[in-house]
Amino acid sequence: MTTEEKLQMIEQVLNIEPDTLTEDTPLENVPQWDSLNILNLQIELTALKPDVSFDALHQCVTVGDICMLV
Repeated sequence: MTTEEKLQMIEQVLNIEPDTLTEDTPLENVPQWDSLNILNLQIELTALKPDVSFDALHQCVTVGDICMLV
């Protein structure tokens, strides 16, 4: 999966306009980044990498950190 595909998936899960996020986007600047959406993203990412944990996602600071988990 390319970085662009990962960004698109994150945008879909968080219900964000396409082509809005970059790897450098701080998650604190994403209003949709809350515990429910972290869980939703974990569920989606588990299909690609089963050992992605809620805690690992919660510790991410940027969108790029999420991309590196997969």
